[in-house]
Amino acid sequence: MTMSEPAVRLRAYGGLRMWRGDAEVDIGPPRQRVLLAALLAARGGVVGLAELIDLIWGAEPSQSAVNQLHRLVGQVRRLFEPDLPSRTPGGWVHPAGEGYRLLVDARSCDLLAVREQSPERALRTVQEPAFAGLDPEVLEHPLFVAVARERIQIAVTAAETATPDSLPILQRIATSAPLHEVLHARIIRLLAAAGRGAEALVLFEDMRRRLADELGADPGPELRAAHLQALEPAPADSHRPVQLPRRVSGFVPRHDLTAALDAQASGAAIVILSGMGGVGKTAVAVDWAHRLAPRFPDGQLYLNLRGFDPSGRLIDPVDALNTLLESVGVSLASLGGAGLDARAARFRSALADRRMIVLLDNARDSEQVRPLLPGAPGCLVVVTSRNRLTGLVAREGARPVLVGRLGDAAARELLAKRIGEQRLAAEPAASRDLVRFCAGLPLALAIAAAHAAVRPELRLRDFAEDLELDALSTGESSDDDVRSAFSWSYEALSPAAARLFRLLAVHPGPEISIAAAASISGAGPKARSLLAELSAANMLTETDGRRYTMHDLLHAYADELLEASDERQEAEKRLVEHYVRSTRHSYLMFGRPQVTYLGPPSAGMTIERPADFAAALEWYVREKSTLRAVIDLALTRRWHREAIEMVLDLRAARSSVVEPPADSAEQSERALKAAQALGEPVLEAGMLRETSIGLRDTDPALFRTRLEKALRLYEESGDLAGQAMVWRNMAWSVDSTASERLMHAKQAVDLAELCGEPSVLVFALSALVSELRAQGDLATAADVALEGHELAVQADIIDMSAQTAGTLAEIHLARGDHEAAVRFAGIALDRTPPAEIFTPFHANAILAEATLALGDADRAAAVVATFRQLIAQHSHIYRVVWGDASVDAVIARVEACASAMH
Repeated sequence: MTMSEPAVRLRAYGGLRMWRGDAEVDIGPPRQRVLLAALLAARGGVVGLAELIDLIWGAEPSQSAVNQLHRLVGQVRRLFEPDLPSRTPGGWVHPAGEGYRLLVDARSCDLLAVREQSPERALRTVQEPAFAGLDPEVLEHPLFVAVARERIQIAVTAAETATPDSLPILQRIATSAPLHEVLHARIIRLLAAAGRGAEALVLFEDMRRRLADELGADPGPELRAAHLQALEPAPADSHRPVQLPRRVSGFVPRHDLTAALDAQASGAAIVILSGMGGVGKTAVAVDWAHRLAPRFPDGQLYLNLRGFDPSGRLIDPVDALNTLLESVGVSLASLGGAGLDARAARFRSALADRRMIVLLDNARDSEQVRPLLPGAPGCLVVVTSRNRLTGLVAREGARPVLVGRLGDAAARELLAKRIGEQRLAAEPAASRDLVRFCAGLPLALAIAAAHAAVRPELRLRDFAEDLELDALSTGESSDDDVRSAFSWSYEALSPAAARLFRLLAVHPGPEISIAAAASISGAGPKARSLLAELSAANMLTETDGRRYTMHDLLHAYADELLEASDERQEAEKRLVEHYVRSTRHSYLMFGRPQVTYLGPPSAGMTIERPADFAAALEWYVREKSTLRAVIDLALTRRWHREAIEMVLDLRAARSSVVEPPADSAEQSERALKAAQALGEPVLEAGMLRETSIGLRDTDPALFRTRLEKALRLYEESGDLAGQAMVWRNMAWSVDSTASERLMHAKQAVDLAELCGEPSVLVFALSALVSELRAQGDLATAADVALEGHELAVQADIIDMSAQTAGTLAEIHLARGDHEAAVRFAGIALDRTPPAEIFTPFHANAILAEATLALGDADRAAAVVATFRQLIAQHSHIYRVVWGDASVDAVIARVEACASAMH
């Protein structure tokens, strides 16, 4: 999950500025700006009242300065939270001792962000002075002096490994530290490395004079060493190729990749940038190579190997070597009829004493690259490919760097550079749609921006509404469009992998398991190697070794390919069968009886079989959205039996895995209509029960009508378990009397005992416990609940053993037996698997009250902390399931415990 943007952002470098969301905030008059600047400069530390008054009013403050300061603090607070009531601290500016502190972090404040950034990125952040525009006397305060010193230190650190590209920023920062020898020495070295020796010597002479005039000192050792480097003559240029392509216009720096590349290059001679087509590998490689070029004085070689050219014009290694040899001054005539190995050896000899960058772009595989590798340790080879080139990693020790998609902020920045910030800002919703459609793919963004740029009169909203894969083409004869970029990778796949790629278009979920892919394709065990091939070609992204994701635009491309074939219906049938059978297997882990029996599977089915209850629950959680989509597909294709079987089998997880009520209710109603049309009484009765549950409070009459019809169908078919479950549901009826509900619950228990299904009896006993508690008979409720709990444990019905233990804990708490309440709450928590979030809510609430009543305040405090963590993570889900009033009542009980402890 991507981390959300902070509600407020503050910038100090380049002048104090502030944003709430995307809107810049007017910070206000000078005194208000000084107050905010001081709190920000403290970087989370406390700034005392006296210090603030001195900064804002100087040495002679007015008698009302303290009161004025408090008013200023209130005004600053409302910069962050405009609707904040008076005299309320809010979430940002807090009183602390005899002063105030501003709660900021690296996400919301550039002063803290620079401490977490790479030296190169931090240098770009601090290129302008902090708090520019404030009164110079204010900036002399130690708070601001410390910030200025940190800026200089950032420049010193960055200059140690910087390239000449950074010189303008370093020189700008150095003007604020005219006597800082280390920083100026490093600038002198960079100037010399860039071939600007005369400038380097002038800078040294200026520094020498300033040191003598102002400090009476001579240059130190680092400055003298830099001077000697500047005096060394530049090496003669002997066939020094400079072949790097120009940087991409509007290139958005990718600092995460740059940091990874810098780290890899420090100890490697070969770096591989791999990623899907259109993700910007070449742009990143070219930008990085330009930055490193000054470190490699003998030049740069560039060669496009055309590994995925649609024409199939793959560059042969011999032809590639001929081009490289000529570039470094080797006459091909001198090689005569030498073969591949001899030419590769000659190329290694030519580079033996040189320090060069060799950029091999668009490589097909390791074998195409291997003969082109120099043997000299002083050369850096940068390879880009849509494949992972694991052979080079394994044998040659190449360092892999995966180039992923741009984040939303970087994608928007790319669009802004191409079509203008003003146009994007004028239509923020359309801009977000455009970013979302292009899914972080630089090629898609560049083409979309080009279309928008050539039609400045067109509103972005109209343009974004018409976007589809065809829109991501330049419309020219070149192959520089998204579909072509994908097709090059697709054509390079083996036939089996290409078929699997097409078929995966039917999968509707965010992730694809190996088993699902195997079932859809019928490939069986071979599916794993085919998925590995697709992953190596960056057509899929591996998430955890067992599951894969497909880029949205690649999914659209796969869907186009599938549409052009005759494979869709068969693939969809296999997809649905896979999830019907996998859902059934997971359902059985809950210890429930099967509603129907599935026949033998189709050939090539690879069913997902969770090993136990916890694994089944985790599977439900991961596949939740996919399961809903597959049911929709089955209903749409009129594969009604399969859809109904999935809906009914998913009931087992409903108490542990939440689905949006509107979505699941609407889908269940469609499945009920399908069951009625199918004419199978057991399935229809199951769907009548399923759909009645959500009607208890909203439509009691329909609730009862559906249950009565389900009961008739179960009676006609002699299904005792089904009858017992209907009577259990009838015990919830809101328009029945207490005696009727108790009778219904007892009827459910009687029938459940006759049917012999342990899970049905546990559910029936739970319904009886619920009604006994409602009528105040806690002693009988405790006995019945214990019977249900012991039966659930004996039958290994994990979820019900935890839930019945939680019910026992509640009953004993209500009866004042706190030791028993603690014991059963502990059992409930012990038997709850990690993916289940509902039992811990009530169990921890009971545990907090019971342990506090027993005098164990330390344990109660720990339980309260755990409960608060659950609320912080899952409150929105609890409220969907139980309603605000019920959740708030439990929270109030726990917070009362917390208050009692103090």
